[in-house]
Amino acid sequence: MSSSPARAQAIPPEGEPVDRVVALFSGADNAAAAEDEDWSASLLAVRGVAARVREMQKRARDSVREAQRAVRDADAAARAAEDRARHAEATMREAVARAERAEEQTRLAAERADRAEARATEAHMWLRRMHECMVSEFGALAAEPTRP
Repeated sequence: MSSSPARAQAIPPEGEPVDRVVALFSGADNAAAAEDEDWSASLLAVRGVAARVREMQKRARDSVREAQRAVRDADAAARAAEDRARHAEATMREAVARAERAEEQTRLAAERADRAEARATEAHMWLRRMHECMVSEFGALAAEPTRP
């Protein structure tokens, strides 16, 4: 800031302190005398801007921390979801293996039932032939009366 009267900086009488600071450093020439300048108001404006900058920096740091926390939470949630998916896949593989074993057991049981049915049919036919043979061989004896 120059304090020479030839290069006096104009401070707008109204407006925000930021506007006043900008006007001080913009290099605009004005006919206002140096004694009309309000240096304490300029210092207050600079302090106000500095406070705003510090507040914005604090908010930015808070935002960064919150974003980092959100990223950590998202990573943890993704890992948990991957763990659940792996567990579900393992459970599904186990269920498929059990189903395959059950199907094999069912197939074996059906084969045993078919063999048992075939044996039962064969036994039934053998018994029928045995009955027919007995009737044909001993039927005549049963029809004749016994003599004393």
